[in-house]
Amino acid sequence: MKISSLGYQPSFKPQEKTSQAQEGFGALLRKELKRVDASQKEATRRLEAFASGEDPDLAGLSLSLTKADLSLRLLLQVRNKILQAYEEIMRMQL
Repeated sequence: MKISSLGYQPSFKPQEKTSQAQEGFGALLRKELKRVDASQKEATRRLEAFASGEDPDLAGLSLSLTKADLSLRLLLQVRNKILQAYEEIMRMQL
């Protein structure tokens, strides 16, 4: 009995070195900081447009504000974990 594939092709293909691993942690952190900053600026722009009466899209405004809030909260949690790891390393005795 021959079993044929169902046609599923995984979208993720492992590579030897990913681009994130090559660019380093600092560059990845800078890129994410820029992404959070951009979402904050977009939310501010939409809020100002709504307040001035230019953009009546309340759902889009709510979505952008929530996205900006969640991305900032996630960034703060990552920062807190990094600081906790640093403090734990500094407490280690050599």
